[in-house]
Amino acid sequence: MRCEDLTVNTTDHATGWDRILLVFVGIVTIYSVGLVVAGLFLGDHLFDRLGFGPDDGPIADDDARRYLRLLYGILGSVLVGWMLTIAALLVGPLRRREPWAWSAITIGVGAWFVLDTGLSLMLGFVGHAAFNVVFAVALAIPLVAIRTELRQR
Repeated sequence: MRCEDLTVNTTDHATGWDRILLVFVGIVTIYSVGLVVAGLFLGDHLFDRLGFGPDDGPIADDDARRYLRLLYGILGSVLVGWMLTIAALLVGPLRRREPWAWSAITIGVGAWFVLDTGLSLMLGFVGHAAFNVVFAVALAIPLVAIRTELRQR
């Protein structure tokens, strides 16, 4: 094996696919902060319209609403952390087209998709499962394009 075979192909600037992923990550991060700051509002107004909320309308019990606010805050916080990690991979190793970074992102997204979508379907939240499909496709399109670039190098 020659030393040249061990080098990583780099790019000095973001490609269109990198930018698309970063914009997507930015949108999800803003949404996630919204869950932390105003999760109950999003739950009562946005989630119900998208078919994620309970069939019997908003939860009125104060203790249940407080607990639900905690869950939205935790979910939003975890999503912010996940998006910042993906963003760090996007602007560093994935931009340099290091294959492990692509694998790290796709394995993480794949694990989320299988677990979240499977649970949503088991619990009867088909609307949420459909949202997951849209979310996953939005990530998959640029990731597949980047994978094609990785294979060409």
